[in-house]
Order: sequence, then C-alpha cells, then structure tokens
Amino acid sequence: MSAEVAVPQAVRSDPAGRHGAAPPRLVAHRGAPRVRRENTMPAVAVAQALGADTIEVDVRRTADGVAVLLHDETLGRMWGDARPVAEVPWCEVARLGNGLDRIPRLDAVLERLDGCGSTLLIDLTDPVDAVVAAQTVAGSTAETVVAWCGAPDAMVAVRSVLPDADVWLAWTSLLPPTPEDLAALTPSTLNLDVAFLTPATVAAAHRLGLQVSVWTVDDPEPAVWAARLGADSVTTNDLAGLRIALDAAARDGWAVPEREPTEAEVASRAQALAHRIAHEVIAFTREHPVGEVSSKAHPADLVTDVDRMVEQHVRGRVRAVFPTHGFTGEEYGDAPGDRHRWYLDPVDGTTNLANGVPWTSTSLCLTRGGHPVVGVVADPWRGEVLEARRGRGAVLRDRPLRLDDVPRPLAGAVVGTELDGHRPWPGFGAFLDALAARSCTLRVQGSGTMTIAQVAAGRGIGGCVSAFNPVDHGAAVLLVHEAGGVVLTREGPVDGFPPVGEPFLAAHPGAADELHAVWVAALGVL
Repeated sequence: MSAEVAVPQAVRSDPAGRHGAAPPRLVAHRGAPRVRRENTMPAVAVAQALGADTIEVDVRRTADGVAVLLHDETLGRMWGDARPVAEVPWCEVARLGNGLDRIPRLDAVLERLDGCGSTLLIDLTDPVDAVVAAQTVAGSTAETVVAWCGAPDAMVAVRSVLPDADVWLAWTSLLPPTPEDLAALTPSTLNLDVAFLTPATVAAAHRLGLQVSVWTVDDPEPAVWAARLGADSVTTNDLAGLRIALDAAARDGWAVPEREPTEAEVASRAQALAHRIAHEVIAFTREHPVGEVSSKAHPADLVTDVDRMVEQHVRGRVRAVFPTHGFTGEEYGDAPGDRHRWYLDPVDGTTNLANGVPWTSTSLCLTRGGHPVVGVVADPWRGEVLEARRGRGAVLRDRPLRLDDVPRPLAGAVVGTELDGHRPWPGFGAFLDALAARSCTLRVQGSGTMTIAQVAAGRGIGGCVSAFNPVDHGAAVLLVHEAGGVVLTREGPVDGFPPVGEPFLAAHPGAADELHAVWVAALGVL
C-alpha cells in the first residue's frame, strides 16, 4: 500500500480554548455540495481548489465490489434510481448522471488527490463496504493521505485490512471520552456532531492526545463558538463562508462580541426556530419507520431510534442558532450553557409510537433563568403545532388560543391524566371515582405533553400529571398559561413552572376550583 496515513498535528497545550491560535482546519463535507453535486469528482475538485484541509466523502460498494462515492444505500435521492447500489453493477452505476456529474470510483478519487495537500476522509456505515474501501486504498499507487470515519463496526473492518489506518472515532454522547473508550480503535480524532460538543469533552479529548472534529456546521456563529472551545477541525458544506468567518475571528483574537442580543431578540429568534423545528420533527416522525426499540429503566420504559434521531437533530438545529445556550434532552441529558436552557422530549409517548398508536408529541421549551420563554408542542399525527411565547399568547395554526372564564361544569366533560410510568399514581383510583360520581370522564392516552397541551387548545376541561418535569411538560405548561388556563399544585395556582417532581393540574379557568378540590382530595387518599 502506498497511500499515506494521515498524521494529526500536535495538540495545542491549552485545551480550554484557542487564545490567539490559528483557525481550526476545515473539512469539506461530501466535497463542495453547494457548488457541485455531492460526492462527485467536480465536488472534490472544487473543495481542493477552495483549499480544504480535508475532503470528506461517503463510500459504498456496487454489486460487483467496486468502491464508489455515495452517501445513501440507494441511488434514488441523488441519481433517480431506486435500487440499492449494492445490487447494481459498476457498469450500470457509471452510466448514471451526465457529463462530469457522475458517481466516481474511489480509486479515481485517490488518483485525483495524488500528492495534493488535502487529506481524503472516507466515511463508512457498513462493514462490508468498509472492507471494499480499505482494499481499494491498500491497492492504490496514489500518494494520497487517507483517514477514516463512520460507524464503529465499519472502522473495525477497516482496521482488519489496514491495521495502521488513521481512524476518527464517532462520538454521540455528552460525556467526555475515557481511555477505555479509545482502547478498541485507538483513534487519532474524536468526531462528533456539534450538538454534542462541550468544553469538558474537548478538554478530555485533548488530555488523551486526541484531536476534536465537529460536524456539520454551515453557519459562522456556531463555527466560531466551536473554535473558541478548542475544536481542531470543522466539517462544513460552506467552505468559503466559514473560512472568512473563522479568519476574521482569529484576527480579533477570538474575542467574544461585546453586544449581546436583547431578551426580546432572543425570544423572537427562538420562537421562529422552534416553529421550524416542530414542522421538521412532524415530517420526520411521520415518515421514518420505527427501527430499534429498547428499554431504559425498566421493560415498560421504551426508547426507539426515532427518539434518538429527533433529539440529535433538534440539538444540532438549536446549537446552530444559539451555540452558547444550555440544553437538556430526554435521551442525551444535559449540555452546559449560559442562563438560557432548552428542554426537549423528542417523543413523548414512546410506548405508543413503538406499538403503532398515533398519539405522541414532541415538546421543546426555552427557559431563561428557569422561567419559560418559548414553547412548542408538535403533534405529528394531526400535523399540528401549538406554540407560545411568554407574554405574547398561544396559537394553534396561527389561531389564537384563549380560554374564557365562564364557569364550566364537570358533568359531561373530559379530564386527561397519565400513568406514573406504567402504573397508576397514588390517588388515581380515588380521582377516577370522584370524577365518575360527577359524570366526568377520565382519559389516559399516553403522552403527558399532549394531556396538558390539549387543555390550552380547549380540548378537555383539565389534565393532571403525577410529577412535573420541564423536559416533558415545560412547553405545555407555558401553553396553558398563555392561553389563559390555570396551572396548580396542591397548594394552588402557580405562575411559571411547578416544582420539579411535584404533581400538578392544568385546568380551564371556569372549572379550576372544583377540579382542583377533587384532585387534591384524591391525592390525600393513600
């Protein structure tokens, strides 16, 4: 094998930040997809011409074992052919596209980059594809610097062919890496979604002798933020734009801008962002079939691949606009930040989702100093987004939500609640009996977020949950407040969030007093 192994640059002595250091290296994501079609020879050539330090490409194999540049399993998205590339021979793959916009072979790309200053970073998800790609590199006569990234089992497959391969370790955790995490692959670089970038992770990686690379960052603000934290390289679709921003920040000594946005500006941008994210999540949840289903605390506490993918997507979207904000998510936990913090439950009602019951939701809420500022609840199955901004009211599909204060009887009404996990909460039976005595129906539908948010929409007269958690209920509580509803604990109405872990009730103002009395009496029956 004549292809060289990439040797990482020396790790800076100060892992906490740049402090006058040069900008991080730039990794061209799939070549230059904003200029030429991704993973094609023209995209690679443009990335090289723009001075990319590293050019990242995705590699798959054809039916006859040819390593080619392609991200997806099928040829459909990019090339209009629905077949999996692994079932199509190279002679047919080569005919797709036109002119220079065709799927190139990996060996041709190695030759194209022969002797140039750019490293070729090969991204892989499938171990069989990885073996074919590694064998291609091993057999190449090109003097091309090569590194590898992707799924851990694919990296193991690369190492089976190229024992000294330069591997970038995929990292999908907010916990810093440990020596044990590195033992299997002995990587040179920690490669992570910018959503998982934290000061602790950068510091730990540098102490362990690792470089830190973040992906995929296309906006100046999160790129500069990542550089300030000490990221060594940044993967981007906008090579030219990020180079300008990072060079400017370096000339300024990586100084933090003196003027911070006002709280009104933050709230306005956050509301617009949360609205867009909600619609993205609706589309993804509806279209993506549930794959993996596993349990967490107990067999009834389920998590799916949809939960994880939605959370990773939302974290990345928030980080791109508000890189300094803190974030707490159901699946990946806490990320540090400033006085602002986002709370996310990517799928509230996972048991319903895993069992094909179309009653789930996504809850996203921004707080400042612990007080709710913006909240959205997305209902994928009705395509609805309920949203609220503190002091600005609540809306559903641009229709203002406003609950009147006309007295409402419990008779004939519906109250929602949720189980405490998969069990009734203490007093559940007494509450059910007391409502039944008043000809009021209790519903348990499987999403605490939706149970509370529906009160804001005027669907049902009230809802109660056994323990408040801002991840699950923050957005819905803000919705109720902004719609004119009442949120109560045992002691009475609360402004803002109830205490974490405390049972709470959301109610239509015209029924709040009676419903609260019934609920408190039930809680007292132990």
